[in-house]
Amino acid sequence: MTCIAGILLMLMPAEQAFWSLVSIINKYLPGYFSPGMPAVQLDCRVIDSLVCNIDPKIGEFLKRNDMEPTYYAIEWLQCAYTLTLPRKTVLRIWDMFLCEGVKVLIKAGVTLILLAFSDKKVRKTCDSLEKALEYLKYNIPQHLLEEEVFVNKLISLNISEEQFKLTHFAQLVRLER
Repeated sequence: MTCIAGILLMLMPAEQAFWSLVSIINKYLPGYFSPGMPAVQLDCRVIDSLVCNIDPKIGEFLKRNDMEPTYYAIEWLQCAYTLTLPRKTVLRIWDMFLCEGVKVLIKAGVTLILLAFSDKKVRKTCDSLEKALEYLKYNIPQHLLEEEVFVNKLISLNISEEQFKLTHFAQLVRLER
């Protein structure tokens, strides 16, 4: 939450930033900051499921390395990528997020995983949970995270509204078990 507040404070006066933060949390991120973080955990699973559907090889890589989506995606989602992506990229994602809602944050997570692990050599080098998480957090080539590359990849994802709803519902059912 403080990450989001920090960016807002860089863009507007304090009182306006405060009320913007309240609106963002209430309208777009309900359940992200409540005990147990049910909404953010659900959205982490949605990211994982979409990645597995879009690129089964990357999905298999994540499973082989026991990369639970909560290991990496909670920070992404709760901080709305402010600690992960360059500022210009974050601001472009936020523009879309404020227009389209949380599905943009989910698509950004899918994009980040796909860009990070699309190279077969990277998947081969990251042969353990620790190596894969370290690569994801510190070693993704910066050119992949730049605004044009990242946003173009995000926009090009072919995820329909129907697919979002079905994936969300399926993961909700799995969480409730």
